[in-house]
Amino acid sequence: MNLLHGLFSVLFIVEFSELQGKHGFFSQALLKGEVIENMSQAKFVAGIHTPANHPNDINKKITRRCTAFILSKTEIITNAHCVYDAPYVYVVADTKVVSDVNQKFKIKVEKENIAWHPHYSHLIFGAFDIAKITLKTPLEFSDTVGSIELVDKDYKLNNQSEVVTVYGYGVMNNTGPLILRRCDANFMSDVERANTFKTSQTLYFTTGEATNDGEIITPGDSGGPVVSKTNGKIVGITTGYGTTGGRGMFLPITLFLDFIHDPKSVKPIPPPLTPNEAKFIADITVPGKFLTAYKEDFADAGENAQLKFNAIILSKTEILTCAHSVLGAPYVYVTVNKLSRNATELKVTEDQIEIHEKYALSRFAFNVAKITLEEPLKFNDNVGSIDLVDKDYKMNDPSEMVTVYGDMILDGTMRTRRYDTKYLDGAKCKPILGAAFDANYLMCYTLNGSMGTPSTFGGPMISKKNNKLVGMTIFHSSDEPVVFQPIAPLLDWIRKPNVRRNQRRRMA
Repeated sequence: MNLLHGLFSVLFIVEFSELQGKHGFFSQALLKGEVIENMSQAKFVAGIHTPANHPNDINKKITRRCTAFILSKTEIITNAHCVYDAPYVYVVADTKVVSDVNQKFKIKVEKENIAWHPHYSHLIFGAFDIAKITLKTPLEFSDTVGSIELVDKDYKLNNQSEVVTVYGYGVMNNTGPLILRRCDANFMSDVERANTFKTSQTLYFTTGEATNDGEIITPGDSGGPVVSKTNGKIVGITTGYGTTGGRGMFLPITLFLDFIHDPKSVKPIPPPLTPNEAKFIADITVPGKFLTAYKEDFADAGENAQLKFNAIILSKTEILTCAHSVLGAPYVYVTVNKLSRNATELKVTEDQIEIHEKYALSRFAFNVAKITLEEPLKFNDNVGSIDLVDKDYKMNDPSEMVTVYGDMILDGTMRTRRYDTKYLDGAKCKPILGAAFDANYLMCYTLNGSMGTPSTFGGPMISKKNNKLVGMTIFHSSDEPVVFQPIAPLLDWIRKPNVRRNQRRRMA
């Protein structure tokens, strides 16, 4: 399962002659799509601009100008980077050109009526880059000012033949003007996206080349709507353009419906863990060419290609992780004290790794491996172990809270975090996950995207009731429950000596 990490540019207009003249910051981006001559064709599109010299503008010379769309008479949606930390912005509607003059509708909106996604970070462009503006005075709808609907939560961005229309006040050259245009494009396949953008976060979807003349996205298009030509509804919001031509990168609107309907319903990002809080979590680094479970994805992997997984420190000599993470690798690297500057990396060879004898790639059950270290770890404030639950521990209380630990992508970067959730009985996940899910040995929990999405496997699940290890994450995807391996049924296997290693020692 690939995690794609994207490269893209921030799309706001900088009215700063030195920056533009000397560096040609936006000279590469020209959109030649259809110019909107009649606003009735795009009555749901609005413009945003934040005047320069506001108190939070450090440079005192920057004006941000973006696109937005009208959701209702009082609701405007745009990018977070277009409004972030500004004490006020202006919303303009019924206009073919975004400027400071001659606007039919120019509404000043104060900061208290602007909500950007709580997971957005201005330091990491693109991720969770969405904001909602609430107008105190409702817009007057007409033939040239109106709203547009959002797609439903179950809408899937998987039809490459579907055409979407991207709208935006894209700039034609370094100085403007910002003229409203639209441009048609198709969805990119995952393979084409990977080849084009190399790595791109799963938060985004991308388009291929425009079906009409020109590139898709240019500066000024930030926050613009992406509309399905099939149903006429919003499917995405522009957040950036890729390093290849003008291919667009967009946030799927389905991921942000909760925020759009009620910004306060989305909880802030849990902070990254301190080294002490993550002292029982380790990392497993595997050279890509050895990844048996990812053979197709890493068929052409070179010496430097690698993938990281989480692991759990059980004792000074025992590390627990997923079987599929280490299967077939003649060696891997274990990193302890991972969040500290004094992190320690240990090379572990195949004879130190034992995979559960019942594990098979075709299913999830018994997806567990134990690593036995040559030299005991030195425990301290940042390196330690976690206790295991007893063998008779039963996961039969649906009200019990557990804490999931692991590397998660929330603000555009992968960090080690934790969040609380409730587990589900395996029988409830069986119909969703199919034959590979064995409810006799596995359980699951619902994905809480607003608090965190595990991005690696092997992370611990700890009971808040007894503070002991009750499970380990072994599988997840963006739209399915997370599968975890309960620890209690595996205690006999976990506690037995490394048979494989002892056999090799006797042979030696």
